[in-house]
Amino acid sequence: MEIKENIPIVLFDNQFYLCIKFAKTVNFFARGKIAIIGHYSEFGKKIREEILDETALDMFWFITKKRAYGGRAALLPLIKSIL
Repeated sequence: MEIKENIPIVLFDNQFYLCIKFAKTVNFFARGKIAIIGHYSEFGKKIREEILDETALDMFWFITKKRAYGGRAALLPLIKSIL
């Protein structure tokens, strides 16, 4: 699975209950336009190795073709992408 094929991507902590709820909400409103990937999945590990660093586990990430936004900085680009 190529990273560029799945952009835009929301990378979230798939072992934390609130993050899972957040990802489900994003998936509902995005209607499948955004790939939802867990930090601890095989594909999530690949993304962290190629694009992000070890501090990536501290927050969720929104990854587009040009940038990777983390945490609160990702909210506005994520909302714009959904709308």
